[in-house]
Amino acid sequence: MPTKPFALTLVLSFTCLFAVQESRAGNESRSAAYPLANGLIEVVADFSENAIYWCGAGDYALRRLSKRGTERIYVWQGPAASTARPGERAVTFGFERPPGVEQVNSLTNDVSIVGNSLSVAQAKKTCDERTSSG
Repeated sequence: MPTKPFALTLVLSFTCLFAVQESRAGNESRSAAYPLANGLIEVVADFSENAIYWCGAGDYALRRLSKRGTERIYVWQGPAASTARPGERAVTFGFERPPGVEQVNSLTNDVSIVGNSLSVAQAKKTCDERTSSG
């Protein structure tokens, strides 16, 4: 049976290891993406911030849909009530420009602008951004 100092050291080591892994996680752990009809996805974020919504969309596009980094992700609906998680807010994204929306030439990642877009790689890169919420 391990001695108390050894057991304490072991517990502290594991605690530090998990804390380091969590701090490296980025914004991926702060959002969840859900598939909708017609190839759209809904991203629910635990904190309403542009980067976190884009991160969820980019991460889902790369990991779940195997999209190329050069493909575009478009905002179809800005922050609104979630259908996947009632009571929460979500942003709806798609991989084609929404019908009837002209090309948006924006230098912002504002998710309230319908038609705003980033490449999948740019959206995934927002996972590394520091946000005002931590």
